[in-house]
Amino acid sequence: MSDPLSRAARSALMAKVRSLGNMSTEQTVEKGLVTRRIRGWVKHPKDIVGRPDFYFPRYRLAVFVDGCFWHACPTCKRRTPRTRSRFWAKKISANRQRDLRIRRRLWALGFHSMRIWEHDLKKDKWTGRLVRMLSRIADNA
Repeated sequence: MSDPLSRAARSALMAKVRSLGNMSTEQTVEKGLVTRRIRGWVKHPKDIVGRPDFYFPRYRLAVFVDGCFWHACPTCKRRTPRTRSRFWAKKISANRQRDLRIRRRLWALGFHSMRIWEHDLKKDKWTGRLVRMLSRIADNA
């Protein structure tokens, strides 16, 4: 089925759509943090490079919650859509390059970073990883 809108009209329409963030994954992480009484975090701090999903100021730890499709998870290896495959490959590659730039910049500024993949939320192992990382940072401080 072809798109009834022209390419320019579709682009203009899609440009009006505003993101709500990765709400389902972020809400799952937030609920996990609250349930396990992990405190001291801030959501989407504007003054931290990359504007992480969660930030622990005391530990200088930026936590990013990434969707497996949008950030090309190496474990899930989701396929690129068949329609407009070059567009999607370029988009996802740009996301990964941006993630790497942000991670390197945070490291250079003395921050720690952690990535939680969408598929990790199903197993609930991410909370243990987070607690261990916070503990390790505190021990080295």
